[in-house]
Amino acid sequence: MNKIKISILVCATLGLFACSTESSFKVNQELTSPYITQAQAQHDNDKDLATRLGNILSKQFPLSKIKVVVNNNDVLLVGQVKSNSDSIQAESVCKKWPGTEKVFNYLTLSNTPTLNTSYFMASDAQEKVKDFFDINFETMDFIAVDNVIYIMGTNVGNLTALDTAIERMYSIPKVTKVVNLEQRGENDYDVQK
Repeated sequence: MNKIKISILVCATLGLFACSTESSFKVNQELTSPYITQAQAQHDNDKDLATRLGNILSKQFPLSKIKVVVNNNDVLLVGQVKSNSDSIQAESVCKKWPGTEKVFNYLTLSNTPTLNTSYFMASDAQEKVKDFFDINFETMDFIAVDNVIYIMGTNVGNLTALDTAIERMYSIPKVTKVVNLEQRGENDYDVQK
């Protein structure tokens, strides 16, 4: 009897007992989720960069209203600042930040800066692109500020179809301009008419 107690004690101490597969346990979902794709990693990096730059610019220019959007390391600045020097300085900050590729400065001047964004206008623009099966809208960002739609992305696919979608965006109520900042990538192509 003592030998059984000792062997049970030794097995328990060494962890030699197997667990039942029927026992209840909770597994961290992050450990079992699918691997992170390169596209997801890029999206996360872009989001982090936009947050960092947005925080820096809001501290340096507290009276300005600046929205920072990052797509594939390209930075878009939209909104309003009080002076041209603020606009130039904001662009300079973004250009000097590690990881940024290109900076598109579409900041406008105003004595009383505001940021008039429209989620609905941006969503309508995205819907115009979704009408085309050969455009990868998931790699694109649609931003609407002050009745202007900005499109960012790379490797979106059929650029001829994108041009047609952009023409259709002018039918969205109150849209005054569409700015296409799509950067041509290896998966982009034109279709001859």
